[in-house]
Amino acid sequence: MHVVITRPVQDAEPFKTRVEELGCEVMLAPLADIEKEAIDADALVGATALIATSRNALAALAVSPALASAVKLPVFVVGSGTAAKARSMGFATIIEGNGKAEDLVPLLVANRQVGDRLIHLRGDVVAFDLEAALAESSVNVVPVLAYRAVAAETLPAHVIKALQTGGIDIVTLMSPRTARTWARLIAALLPPVQLTGVTYLCLSERVGEALGPLAKDSKVQIPSHPNIEEMLALVKRLAASSKAE
Repeated sequence: MHVVITRPVQDAEPFKTRVEELGCEVMLAPLADIEKEAIDADALVGATALIATSRNALAALAVSPALASAVKLPVFVVGSGTAAKARSMGFATIIEGNGKAEDLVPLLVANRQVGDRLIHLRGDVVAFDLEAALAESSVNVVPVLAYRAVAAETLPAHVIKALQTGGIDIVTLMSPRTARTWARLIAALLPPVQLTGVTYLCLSERVGEALGPLAKDSKVQIPSHPNIEEMLALVKRLAASSKAE
């Protein structure tokens, strides 16, 4: 199986290693470049808890002068990968969601005792408006920009060549923005490529929907839970099925 990983470079390598361990050949096609934003120490003044819906947000915090005070606070994280990053940074109180930002809403509402100034370390674009959702429950969340995701303008040449020759079986997509970027770059290819043999592994239904018309001509699979382990399980299943044919 030939698998394309579209994660940013800093996130792609660990995933690439694990996919290769399943016997797959992997190509990297980063569809975004992550640019950290400076988080000033005073950005967290008065904070009673933190929210991190991406490891990229925690990576920005890790090089911030605010880190020393931040790790003393409870942190609500979107899933297991973000939780592991938080532990590695020294956070002691970590409340973990089920993999999607919207899953944090009931957790945050149920944990009102953490106080009334929650800081959401976030990117410039988010798939789910956590602040608005929590405002409906009178939970005060203050957004702090931690990183920007700059969308790719072209696909790597070796990926384009593989698409033209039918040499790609699986494309992994982890966010709606990534899916939209992939669809945009595919639409711009000349001559057009045929993608009927491609299966898209999308982290969530929202990611699959972001492919738009592209999804109609291809197979789309969604893991049972929105995390890396379930994505790997899907790759393993497809690889085994391919070998059996």
